[in-house]
Amino acid sequence: MLWFKGWLETRYRMAFSLCFIGLVMVVAQIGGSKQPPPPGARPDEAIAIMIDSFVVVFFSMLAGAGINTQPAFQATKGLHGSTLFTLSLPVSRLRLLAIRSTIGWVAMALMIILLCIAMGLIAPRSASVTTPRIFEQAAALIACTTGFYYISVLLGTLLDDAWRIWGSMLAFGAFWLLQAYTPLPNSLNLIRAMGLGSPIIAHVMPWGAMAFSLGLAAVLFVAAWKIAERREF
Repeated sequence: MLWFKGWLETRYRMAFSLCFIGLVMVVAQIGGSKQPPPPGARPDEAIAIMIDSFVVVFFSMLAGAGINTQPAFQATKGLHGSTLFTLSLPVSRLRLLAIRSTIGWVAMALMIILLCIAMGLIAPRSASVTTPRIFEQAAALIACTTGFYYISVLLGTLLDDAWRIWGSMLAFGAFWLLQAYTPLPNSLNLIRAMGLGSPIIAHVMPWGAMAFSLGLAAVLFVAAWKIAERREF
């Protein structure tokens, strides 16, 4: 029942993400057919930058509100009506948080894979924009985005859903500013691993950044679990 309940809370956000991907493909096809790419333009860099901007929307929307259930696309303050029902179920808060965050993570991963495939279909084929490279890009993006996703999960234990979404985007922006003005090692620079250091541009997998992101996600999940256990709803 918990899995089905999580799916009901996530399905409209997934549908919105799919429509978003479809809109991007339509706009890219129309713009590409009317205006040829400028000389010397690199389609792989354009794809990486575009994908990163959409990934921020995906993890911010799909992380959900954790235990504090919120209706999709409705900004509400305080507890939603079904939250008390959820908390009354004979399951631990750890299980509630784990199931809801897993559903959102799977949905985010699926959206990233579909987005990378869509970008690969509309991009001009080159030595770097190949089918294996597109799936490598998707794998690197999923791993590197997982750290940001669990920042959003952590914020979901503290904030209402509308503020969680804004907080998630601000957290990504703060990390972008940090890496832009501070020389971070490549293994800690998730933004670079999702952009200039990604497989579609650097032609290598950013294993260090991927491992750092997954480790950060584990720490953030434990922190979210502890907060959810101690919070009084």
